[in-house]
Amino acid sequence: MRKINIRLIAMSAALLAGLSSCNDIVTYNDNYDDGMTSTGTPVINMVYDADDTEKTAPIVSAAFEDMVVLSGENLSHVTRVAFNDVEVPLSEVYATAKNVYLPIPRRVPEEVTNKIYYETELGSTSYDFTVVIPEVEVEGLFNEFCEPGDTVQMVGNFFDLYGFDGSVETSKITMNGEALKVDSVSERYFSVVIPENAQPNSIINIDYEGVNGHVNRQVAYRNEDALLFDLSQPDGISNVDYITDGSNAGDPEPLNGPFVRIEGSFDAWQWTEWLKGNVIFPSEDVAANPSDYTFKFEVCSATATPFYDSDGYGYLFQFNSADNSAFPWNPSEISGFNTYGEWRTVTLDFGTVAPKQTSVTTDFNFIMQPNSAWTVDHSFANFRVERKLQ
Repeated sequence: MRKINIRLIAMSAALLAGLSSCNDIVTYNDNYDDGMTSTGTPVINMVYDADDTEKTAPIVSAAFEDMVVLSGENLSHVTRVAFNDVEVPLSEVYATAKNVYLPIPRRVPEEVTNKIYYETELGSTSYDFTVVIPEVEVEGLFNEFCEPGDTVQMVGNFFDLYGFDGSVETSKITMNGEALKVDSVSERYFSVVIPENAQPNSIINIDYEGVNGHVNRQVAYRNEDALLFDLSQPDGISNVDYITDGSNAGDPEPLNGPFVRIEGSFDAWQWTEWLKGNVIFPSEDVAANPSDYTFKFEVCSATATPFYDSDGYGYLFQFNSADNSAFPWNPSEISGFNTYGEWRTVTLDFGTVAPKQTSVTTDFNFIMQPNSAWTVDHSFANFRVERKLQ
């Protein structure tokens, strides 16, 4: 009996000790807030750029695909959020009670209200906020002197937003009233088929309904009327030895008759004049308002010889040598420029190229002065001055 009693006493003591230990446990979750608890209707106080981690500069507008932070109260357990009438997929929304991280959708709204609409399980609210909706930007055809029947890229931005693939009836691409076939559309390009019967000096019209109404953009196709030279009749042109008709070994296919091809190795600072002569502009308005015009040409670089970063030298264009300094064209200033054996249109602001142009008749000089030793195989064609289109 003594042994049994001792065993019972020992068990009782252990049980009492366990109960005492349970009473001594500290519960660290008492009054703990995980940041996800909302107690009422949501409130948006401010909007910030997501990079503004200290929340020092509230914003009132942002662009498509920008990441923003909504700051306020009772924002957790979101069920819907929209900018204008464009909803944000909830899978892309991270919401706590005080902050919401989300992107602005890349889609044009049907109705612009300039508001954020926010709903949770406990209510809804709205907040004044402007989403900047871009209009289509049009740079032009990849090659304005492509042949009729060719498929060519239109270069620009935001093409995919306005349904040029045929999904939006009011978005149209036409030439001389004829609808053009669009093969594919992306953000920066769409591919269009030039009609077999396309004529020089035609205009491609890009029409769509923008946020503020109807928009028309125009692009020139084979503007032969603006050409400065007829290289098949090079009277009065210096250095005709650099003009080729496309029949020499390694020549690219000609676009519109003869062109200038520059091939070989050249020492640093070597001065070479490739094309020099007098020109008559297509209109007296060119001299009166040079900034209303563009200077254009097509260029083709062999794959092995992209353009160098020429840092203010390299290829130089000079109009009216008595008053204008030579303009340095540096296509590789930001990134390497290589057409990989294809012709590509270059468009420059004529007011920048020749800011002091004062006469309808002038001299023109195309020069190369490399800033280092260069090895090149570059071709140039169709030097022209065109009026800027819409």
